[in-house]
Amino acid sequence: MAESEPIEVEAFYRYGHKGREMVAIRAPIAMADASDFIGRIVRLGDGAHAVRAVARQGSGPIRKGEPMGIDIGAL
Repeated sequence: MAESEPIEVEAFYRYGHKGREMVAIRAPIAMADASDFIGRIVRLGDGAHAVRAVARQGSGPIRKGEPMGIDIGAL
C-alpha cells in the first residue's frame, strides 16, 4: 500500500483523551512504531482525515488489528 493512498479504517467509538477528540480503531497495518501512522491519511465513513496523534495502551511495534486511538483532522 502506497503511503499516499488513504487507509480504510472502521471507527468503533469516539472518546476524549488528554484534551483531544479520539477515534478508537484497530490498526489496519503492522507498524514499527505509532509515529509511523502520524500524518497518514485514513478513510472513515464520513470522509478522509489526516492522523495527528496516536494513543495506545502499550509501546513498541504495533500489530495489525491491535486496538488504538487516533486523533484525526479533516482534509
